[in-house]
Amino acid sequence: MDASAEPQQRDAVAEGRRIYLGNLLYSVKPGDVEDMLRQAGFGDSLDKLHISIDPISGRNPGYCFAEFVTRDEAERALETLPGSSIFQRPVKVGPCHPKSSSGASSQSRWGGSATRGGESGGYNPTFQRWGDWRGSDARPARQQQQREGGQKEQGPHGAIRHLESRSQRFADKAQLYIGGLGKMINQEQHDAELQEILAGFEYVAISKRITPRAETRATPGNHHYCFVDFSSAEEAERAIKELNGKPLEGGGSLRVSLPRSKGPAFEQDGTTNHGWRNGGASSRQSAPREGQGQERPARREPTEKQRAIMTSNNWRSRAAAV
Repeated sequence: MDASAEPQQRDAVAEGRRIYLGNLLYSVKPGDVEDMLRQAGFGDSLDKLHISIDPISGRNPGYCFAEFVTRDEAERALETLPGSSIFQRPVKVGPCHPKSSSGASSQSRWGGSATRGGESGGYNPTFQRWGDWRGSDARPARQQQQREGGQKEQGPHGAIRHLESRSQRFADKAQLYIGGLGKMINQEQHDAELQEILAGFEYVAISKRITPRAETRATPGNHHYCFVDFSSAEEAERAIKELNGKPLEGGGSLRVSLPRSKGPAFEQDGTTNHGWRNGGASSRQSAPREGQGQERPARREPTEKQRAIMTSNNWRSRAAAV
């Protein structure tokens, strides 16, 4: 998130103009939330919509935040929105509270979001998913200037723009499946671990870490995975050659290959069609394994670098709960 936006968001929370919208299907896009609010009578009073979109999978985290022009409109939303739904799924609504003076983390439901950039500790997200969607049906002028200046467009506008080229990246073989990962601790740890793994390669975006099916999780080994978009097919090919089979600190090895299909397919109920994962890995995971039912390996401990990042950065964002 742009650090310059934080004071405005703190003001919105302090003034009671920001509310939480949760229980969203992962497939819900910013426009779907705007449509729901517009139909509920908040089209003119909605000031900003703060939401995260994964640039590779297209998933939101299951919640977002709406800011209204006045506190009265926010309170009216808290009273009237319960019972509203998006794609036949009820939306949960709640207020956002200022962060306590003790600095303890509040639950994300009451105002926290999961990512931010440029804070102490040296952590810099590969792609900043969170951002304000409301304010321009086209794209904000500042983001247009970023593109013209050769800078990577960030936030939900940048994520959706990136998603629009997914088919082309698949055809160009610039997207890779990376498997053999352990269960992540939080989003920052996942991103930091992949940044370490991919050091020296030119990549554009890293998807969220995906949890394997229950039957796969019950088998020995690490089966979490993600997808990475590289700057070119040549970089992706080099990554396959140099990283596939590479041992990981803490045990196990990477599985790196081209994905089987163009990307995630969302069902109407918000579940993910896992057929888009790597074909070879999927077939191996679905087959019975010798020793199945053995005790699962312990979770891989974070490296010193990852631990430093998690220590210096509260994974609950200060973007909304401050």
